[in-house]
Amino acid sequence: MKPLNVLVVEDEELARERLARLIRDHADLVLVAACRNCDEAEPVIEAQRIDLVLLDIQMPGTNGMHFSERLRELGDAAPVVIFVTAHRRYACDAFEMQAADYLLKPFDRPRLDRALAAARARIDAREIQSAPSRTASNGEMMMVAEQKPASGRVLVRDNGRILIVRDEQIDWVEADGRECVLYCGKKIYRVAGPFAAFIARLSGERFVQVSRSSVINIDSISQLQEMFKGDLVAVMKSGHEVHVSRRFRSGVMDRLAS
Repeated sequence: MKPLNVLVVEDEELARERLARLIRDHADLVLVAACRNCDEAEPVIEAQRIDLVLLDIQMPGTNGMHFSERLRELGDAAPVVIFVTAHRRYACDAFEMQAADYLLKPFDRPRLDRALAAARARIDAREIQSAPSRTASNGEMMMVAEQKPASGRVLVRDNGRILIVRDEQIDWVEADGRECVLYCGKKIYRVAGPFAAFIARLSGERFVQVSRSSVINIDSISQLQEMFKGDLVAVMKSGHEVHVSRRFRSGVMDRLAS
């Protein structure tokens, strides 16, 4: 199992030391730094690869929410975030920002271990998605030949029923740990299994990859909005927004123009 580089950002000294100690107890985690605030953490992020950040929210200077937003601007290189806080009121915001977990203080070791496992699953999903792929000359990601051919449909479970969802009903798909989340209008379904294997079964004419963990249906896009540093946001006809990373921007633009 590949060790993960971990950064702790916590302004309370005792809490910071405890988190650092608990991280060091995991053989598969490497504590890169334990910072008092986001200003200290920023040069650490810039200096080397960080896989996971345990991030307090209320701190002097830049708060954890704003710092997490800046981390997301890193696109595919953005670390996974676990928020660590004494305040419940930020939970919805945290999960909208796709945090791996939300730890409420005080928490015990088993609860931290569950959060770390969720973060590890999300990071592994990225690796699973990228491992069986090769980069074509135009920069798009092409799946290896061993994958099952596109079927144009997928079976999903919903309240004791097995439904047939066709490709054209799916707006976008994103990896979430060891599951794939299907966004179909107002409906959301979960399908177990690796992201790479799932998207290989989707119609290549209809879907385009927009990040290491997301593909979107080009027919469901209403418009594209330009963001900072070359990133895009795809605004779907449903009103939802999906991040398009710099790495996949040209491929998305080419597909929409063709």
